[in-house]
Amino acid sequence: MKTIIRIILTPVLMVFRLFLGTLAFITTISSAVIGLGTSLFVILAMVEFFIGYWQNGLALMALALLVSPIGLPAIANFLLKRIDSACSFVEGLIC
Repeated sequence: MKTIIRIILTPVLMVFRLFLGTLAFITTISSAVIGLGTSLFVILAMVEFFIGYWQNGLALMALALLVSPIGLPAIANFLLKRIDSACSFVEGLIC
């Protein structure tokens, strides 16, 4: 019975691993691109602070924090790691 389950789930797990690898690649590339956006948001926030529109500056700083590597990309990496560990757990149960 276990052999049949292994045969059935092996292609599914392989496709799932390929999907996780693709998502990890996309998050890595997007994190690099988003780093440029973070710089732009910080520069614009400083300009807003110097002009005198401190509310806009605070909003831009909040956006910079969200798109920085400690914001949304960190959450995406955290979720990818948890999904990967769940997949490894299922593989451990099958093997």
